[in-house]
Amino acid sequence: MFVFKYLAITAVAVMTASILVQVFCRYVLNDSLPWSEELARYLMVWMTFLTLPVVSRTKQHAALDIILGSLPRRLSLLLELVLYVLVGIVLYYAFNKSLDFALKGTRMLATALPITKAWSYMAMPIGFGVMMLVYIELFLIGIARLFNESNDDHFVLSDSESEG
Repeated sequence: MFVFKYLAITAVAVMTASILVQVFCRYVLNDSLPWSEELARYLMVWMTFLTLPVVSRTKQHAALDIILGSLPRRLSLLLELVLYVLVGIVLYYAFNKSLDFALKGTRMLATALPITKAWSYMAMPIGFGVMMLVYIELFLIGIARLFNESNDDHFVLSDSESEG
């Protein structure tokens, strides 16, 4: 996951630099760059879809902690597994639809950059695909925790494991 995290950070840095160069050129040199806005927009899309698997794996997304925390351990784990399956099904459909959409982008050129729109659109299937893998991992960890009789959760991802 660290690769996705640092790619997202790089996308934000390049996006910020592109916007700053555009502001300088527009207001100091009185000549705007035609490609900087489009580059920043594409990088923002990539940044968004690169961070989705990272926050999902570290469980920093919106969660049902209040409900899950008030239930008995086994029932809470079962509900968590059901949620992982439901999210996995949604991600499967989102992956397929976004892949079709991205492949259609191979026939469309970007407005100002010398690339096809597929380069921007591929962020969606890549993000959804990696998120599916993350939820499969979380599901398998949840199964292991469900059958672990002790209350000691050996299978919980720690911050150090989720970084590497």
